[in-house]
Amino acid sequence: MEPVRQIREILKAWREKVEVLPAAGGALEEMLYPDIEERDERALSDERIFETIWERAKGGEKVSLYRPTPPITRTDTHLFRYFLDGSLRSYFLGTALEGDRDTPIHYAQIGACVLFRRDDGTVQREHLEIRHLLLASKQRLSEEAWLFLENLCRNTPAVLEDLAAPDVISRTYSDADLRNRAGGKTRYRMRVLEAELMRKILPKLSDDCWLVADGSLMFQPILQSLKEYGETIPPVLGVSKNFRKDPQFVFGRGPRAERFSIYSLLASLKHEHRTAVFSAHKGQIAFWYVRLRPQGAVDYPLMGVVKCELITPNQEPVPSELVDLLSRILVAERNVTPHGRDRRWHAHLYPIYLAEQAIRNAFYSREVVQQLMRWR
Repeated sequence: MEPVRQIREILKAWREKVEVLPAAGGALEEMLYPDIEERDERALSDERIFETIWERAKGGEKVSLYRPTPPITRTDTHLFRYFLDGSLRSYFLGTALEGDRDTPIHYAQIGACVLFRRDDGTVQREHLEIRHLLLASKQRLSEEAWLFLENLCRNTPAVLEDLAAPDVISRTYSDADLRNRAGGKTRYRMRVLEAELMRKILPKLSDDCWLVADGSLMFQPILQSLKEYGETIPPVLGVSKNFRKDPQFVFGRGPRAERFSIYSLLASLKHEHRTAVFSAHKGQIAFWYVRLRPQGAVDYPLMGVVKCELITPNQEPVPSELVDLLSRILVAERNVTPHGRDRRWHAHLYPIYLAEQAIRNAFYSREVVQQLMRWR
């Protein structure tokens, strides 16, 4: 309980400088919107039309729009050994009032975890990092009040974050929408923490030892680390359960070229098949989609599909056989899945789910935070 208690004492001491209008119950947990990951992906890139096929078939074979990817199990090929995920919990604590100035105050727990899977299928925790954030807007406070809070946080577990400071995710929210901006800032810091853990794991990876990371690799701290890995494709696969629904795809050239929305592209994607690989981010990213579950087993054509990403430092197309191998192994990772326990069950990879649960189990519960964060 020590970090939460210390943050509570920081806030109590800060009330010497500011007046506080507390949230109901002392701390109100902020719920994530279902499409929040899609919004974050849009913040990372404004590309919408993809027409460059970014794979190279063996022997000059023509690349097809869809390819079969029957599963390859771990007992046959154990390629994915490390799994990385991040998670967060955010609370609105109240509003700080100082004359005609005001700012929301948020407390957040962020975490990132890397699991290692042994040959027998059991997993062990390789790295787990938990951090505690205190968020307020520096622009909405006097310099004296901000410096006082800054000094209170020094040499404590509390990391003070300025809501007004720009970053690639929270910049999509207006300054007038600071409560939502706090969520963007928290997710940004969580992804930075994921990048830190990824850098620790990179030296352990090889052609037969890959890391599967939850989420897009286009996040700049992650992208930069992987670009520094070398000229070859880093053995890191980014997998997104939720992804943008506004891209357009062009397949083929000239008058026979076909244009697809993401809905039409994935509606025709069969079970245990993948799409062709497309290029993004000026040739630095190769991405494609894989259907993990048959459409008859889910409620919607876009369910049961994941988006996969690789970094291409040499800005050259990815060999089709590598994409086939990764996709086939990925299809086999769909089981066991937490059906009914998470709305994203249809696109879950079980080791990623376990990494997320390891983080959440290390967080203080909502009941603990609400009990200890009472202002009076």
